[in-house]
Amino acid sequence: MRRIIGRKSWPRWAAVWTLALVGGLAWWTAGQSTDTRKVIIPFDFESKFDNGRYGQMVGDLIWKKLEREGGFILPEAMADVRDFCQAKKIQLGPNTPLETVKKIVREDFDAHIGIWGSVERAPGHDWDVYDLVIKCVDFSGTEPKVIYEVSTRTKTVSEIPHTYVKEMLDKLYDRQPGGPKPMNPIAEKNWKENPNLVIGDFQQGVGHPKGWDSRGGQQREPLGNLVKWIPEPGNPSNKIIRLEFPASVGDAEGVMYYSDYFPVEEGATYRFQCRWRSSGVQGKVFIKCGEPTTTEYRAASAGRPTPPGNNPKLYRPDESQMREVYRSQINLKGPPNTWNVHVEEFTPRHTKYTPRYGRIMLYGYLGAGWIEFDDIVLKQILPPSPGEQKKDLRHSLETKVTLKEMEENERRSQELEEQEEAGPSGKSKTGSKSTPKTAPKTPKSSSRK
Repeated sequence: MRRIIGRKSWPRWAAVWTLALVGGLAWWTAGQSTDTRKVIIPFDFESKFDNGRYGQMVGDLIWKKLEREGGFILPEAMADVRDFCQAKKIQLGPNTPLETVKKIVREDFDAHIGIWGSVERAPGHDWDVYDLVIKCVDFSGTEPKVIYEVSTRTKTVSEIPHTYVKEMLDKLYDRQPGGPKPMNPIAEKNWKENPNLVIGDFQQGVGHPKGWDSRGGQQREPLGNLVKWIPEPGNPSNKIIRLEFPASVGDAEGVMYYSDYFPVEEGATYRFQCRWRSSGVQGKVFIKCGEPTTTEYRAASAGRPTPPGNNPKLYRPDESQMREVYRSQINLKGPPNTWNVHVEEFTPRHTKYTPRYGRIMLYGYLGAGWIEFDDIVLKQILPPSPGEQKKDLRHSLETKVTLKEMEENERRSQELEEQEEAGPSGKSKTGSKSTPKTAPKTPKSSSRK
């Protein structure tokens, strides 16, 4: 999906590749007052020694680290920036004047910060030693503010991500080397004030906790065996969830327990927090997000298979099921036999589908023992970026070809086949005259006045 290439210029940019987006300025105007994050554009680095291949790898590396860190509005993938630069014949190198870069960042992308540079193999070295230039500049003020700039020769290729890109990120986030990124005041305010999307204290319910499944484990057993809803040992007034299993289960499929579904917005940032402790077995939390989909078949009983022999008609048509399109895996780390607190953020997205609902899966595995959960909180802390829903569907981040383009290519291919079959006489093999279809009109580019 196209995340954003600048708050104002998105419709102008998107028209190069897709149909004009009606009302593009309206969504930007509505979103700009609620999102104060800066737009940052990482460019492919120049690498003349291999025609840009290694430079693209560095660009991808920086984009991935920025996406993981959060705090800025980014294009969804480097392919978005790459396509636009190719269309506009934009090429940035270490010697590109700041005024030129400022014009590209501010006017072409309508962004605030640019990251660019070069990576070239050092003369006399076949591998591993590179001449590296990185520039990170904020153009949002009247004068460019250089956040980070380095020109150096690496001793090993690993210095690029682990030394110099890391240094740049520390400067960008205004933190001590290796320290955490600064808190976003909007995110922290929402963390305090927004509602919890799950019922995570396990205090309410009849037979099972309110907001959670009545069954658990791979075999969908009622609670009380592998999954227990019990008073906390040593604190009987508080209830918790305990996954308890032998090695035959822990070393095989493990034990899971699901919450009910809750609504999510694609592109929004969510924060998950829980208390947990274990006897030493491993624990994970999966947050699975999906969208409803109509399917011809469905298990006859509440989405679960009916035992063979009970009913020969196991399925009925036209039912809605949930297609999983996003998954966040949270690995729990901490000392055994003591309560630990884990906090992690995630942003549900998919290039082809739209995550609309999510649910939490608590999971324990490896060996015999138990793991307990309590005080689960999941809140939206940042809304989607402006234009988040204006995406061009494609199968994955690995391809820049959209589904519309694939359908159009297939349609044109069919037309050519029909014309070839018709031959010079204009008749197809069936004897009927073939009437060529007219090509669709090229849409006009849309731009703001």
